[in-house]
Amino acid sequence: MTRATDYDSISSQYDRRYQSQQYPGIEQALVAFLGENSNVDVLEVGCGTGHWLKTLDSRTGVLTGLDLSTNMLGRAQMETPETPLVRGRAEALPYRSQSFDRVFCINAFHHFVDKPKFLAEARRVLRPQGGLMSVGLDPHTGLNRWWVYDYFHETLDLDKQRYPSTLELRADVARAGFRRCETSVSEHLVIQIPAQAAIERGLLDQSYTSQLTILSTQEYQAGLDRIMRAIDAEKTRGAGLMLVADLRLYATVGWLDG
Repeated sequence: MTRATDYDSISSQYDRRYQSQQYPGIEQALVAFLGENSNVDVLEVGCGTGHWLKTLDSRTGVLTGLDLSTNMLGRAQMETPETPLVRGRAEALPYRSQSFDRVFCINAFHHFVDKPKFLAEARRVLRPQGGLMSVGLDPHTGLNRWWVYDYFHETLDLDKQRYPSTLELRADVARAGFRRCETSVSEHLVIQIPAQAAIERGLLDQSYTSQLTILSTQEYQAGLDRIMRAIDAEKTRGAGLMLVADLRLYATVGWLDG
């Protein structure tokens, strides 16, 4: 059974990730993807609370957002009141063919149920010379370290099921009809935070990241218990437990011929 995040239920807490961490690399990758022509029409699929729509405001022609969560869209509308927003599925984009010059998704592709169908839909709604970009993790590389993976033991295997490798993603993008498919590291996050501070800031809440939201209550509690035991063990040594993340977010881009 596929595990899914109920974003309607966590929409009010979602933006904590942007309060605790900046993503300048993703912003730079997006700007480069849009190119120098500020008149391009752009669709974000899985726009969430509108963080990236707000970032790109005034840098594009028509900017549009789509998401499946009604509550996330409600928050996005407050952030970007002039931006057209639509509730819909990535696998059935409710737009006419050749409506956009760019389609992108940030930390959203792994949520799409039928990924090849989304890629086909992205190709359909793009104009000639249009581009697609997806940014997300690749848990298959073995390079990432994350306290979520360290203490919540089910999360890494679940992510390997949800996320394709960048090699697989490029192959799928090419099969969908895109050319010049390339992947680069858009963001390298290196974070070290005291466990107690993470608790106080809500970074251990189950609503903080989808890796935790898809766990059962028992799985989540077991991981939390491991962290609390590790905190106690460090205290007996007169030290404090540090939670560490060393994560790479990859941007994969493909283009249509003219």
